[in-house]
Formats: sequence, C-alpha cells, structure tokens
Amino acid sequence: MFIDERSVDRLFGAIVQPEYILLHSSETAQKGHTEARGDEAEGSGEVSLPAFFKLGTKAKITGNITDATSHTAQITKQFVYSSEQRLQDVVVAYKEMYPERVLFSKAAQPTLTSLAGTSMDWMKAEALLDEPGVRPLLFIDLEPRVEILPMAGETGDGKTILIFESMIERLKKDGIAIPDFPDDRAADAEVQKECYWDALVRSYSNRVALESIENAFKNGQRIDWIDYRLKLATRAIPVHLHFAPAGRFPTGVFAYNLVRRGYKVGLRIVGQLKKGCDINVLALYER
Repeated sequence: MFIDERSVDRLFGAIVQPEYILLHSSETAQKGHTEARGDEAEGSGEVSLPAFFKLGTKAKITGNITDATSHTAQITKQFVYSSEQRLQDVVVAYKEMYPERVLFSKAAQPTLTSLAGTSMDWMKAEALLDEPGVRPLLFIDLEPRVEILPMAGETGDGKTILIFESMIERLKKDGIAIPDFPDDRAADAEVQKECYWDALVRSYSNRVALESIENAFKNGQRIDWIDYRLKLATRAIPVHLHFAPAGRFPTGVFAYNLVRRGYKVGLRIVGQLKKGCDINVLALYER
C-alpha cells in the first residue's frame, strides 16, 4: 500500500552499508594466428654451387606457428533500486545487529516484545532512545476495529491542513461534544488530554474520518505528509503516526485504504519509534 522510499533508502545505506552489485558483465575474446617458415641445411660435398643450392646436401623445412588469444572483460555495477528489498535488508541487519531494538506490537497485547525475547511497555521502549544506537524498528499488527484518527497534513505546495478540526466540527453537528485540547502548562494537562482523546475515540466514525481526509485534499493537491493518531489498548493517549508520501501516492491510500478499510480488516505497520510515542511509518500493508 505505502512505503516511504526516501526514508527506507537512507536507512538502508546507514544500516546495511551495501556493496556494489553486478549489473552487467561481458567478455570479448580475440584470437590471432602468425606463421613463420625457414629452412635448414646439412650435408657434405666438394662441388661449389650457388649459395642457395649445394649438391649432396640434405635439407629440412622448419617453421614457427604462434596462436595468441586476448580477452577483454567489461563489468558494470550499481545498486539495485527496490525499496521493498531494501526494507527487507534493513530488517535482516536489525535482526543480526540490534535484535533488542526490533519490537512487535499487537493491539490486544499489553506489552511490546523484542526479537531478543524481552517484554516491555511503551515507556521502556522509548527509554531505548536514551541509549546510543539506532531507533527501534517497530512492527504493529492491527486487528480490525482499531480507531485511526486523521490529524493534519500538508499539500505539495506547502499548505498545512488541520484535518481534525473539520472532523470535530462534523461530530459537533451530529450532537457529539469534544472537549478542548488542554494547554500543556495546565496542572492537570495529562488528565485533560486523556479525556480529550477518550472523547474522540468513543465518538470515532471511520466514515467521518474518511470524508474529512477527502475534503481536505479535494482540489487535487497531492499529500506531502499526513499524521494520524492510533488508539491502542496499551496506551491511554493514542500513538502518533507520521507518513511522508511526498506526493507519490493517491489520496485514497490514506483515506479509504488506511482509515475505512483498515478499520474493517486491520493493517500492518512498519516504522521507527521516536520520543513521545511518535512513529515514522516506513511501510503500510493490508492484512
């Protein structure tokens, strides 16, 4: 469905550090033939004859034949350009070098599990970012009926669109009240945030979310980036998802396929974890 080619390619170069690969090889052989002849004489006699002939001599023909072959080889090398293959190579490199930073999450599971076999909550997963090393590589397997809330996006011409505002306005028209998002300086900001997200999740409609995205980009603008919030049972505040398609994918991928179809059948997400439970999405797959 989606892969962030630029991010995967940069990650591929940094983690895998690939060698050049053989793209084309050709070899040309050229054979040459040279031949030289002469004669040798031996014998005895007293009659003087012209120098080129002597009576009583025995002659033998001698020769020298040379075969020479020259080879010319031409080899062309370059990188194979396939974001899917590079992502696979990145996963293999993580598996071999950073198994403790390969994390798996399912919506119904209370903890994350690393490839090294360690279970951890989101706080411990984020704590890995305080230590030197690569960002954790996260695999999220979403079951059906998981709320995916579109938040904001930017068009290719630099216009930022707050998608959640139109979504909240639509909910208000349907008689659903959503509290205001609190100021971070408020003493009970964290409690208010939980109430805010809880209200959005409880009133979630994948159809309203779908239409909010389509209306935001209805004039044919391509999506440069788009952000969502993903509600997981393991966190009170939804996880932040960041996609950067850079205009290379149609709006339908991020509207119908991700929001509506994803809600019905589930999704698989591959990304890198950042502080604040923020995920840069590298690839998105349908189940």
